[in-house]
Amino acid sequence: MRREPRPLTARQEAVLAVIRVWLTEHGHGPTVREIGARVGLSSTSSVAHQLTQLEKRGLVSRTGRDWSTCVLREEQPARRRGLRSRGPGGGADRYGRRSAS
Repeated sequence: MRREPRPLTARQEAVLAVIRVWLTEHGHGPTVREIGARVGLSSTSSVAHQLTQLEKRGLVSRTGRDWSTCVLREEQPARRRGLRSRGPGGGADRYGRRSAS
């Protein structure tokens, strides 16, 4: 059974906002220390944890090894299994077979 994704925490939203603004102003991602300074986290480990969580959710990705190469991704809508169009020729029978039309 699939669970609905949890909403972002306030800290995760703050980190995303910092990245979004920084990318707009500077054209590249902020460093972990720059994110921490703007969000109020002094531990680079805490910032890295937040970034890793955002990366797992598919909201942020890196083009290189460092977080300063991060880019924002659009949040993908949650997909529900088993829902298909039932329009003309759009569905499957009760055995999962699609019609040959």
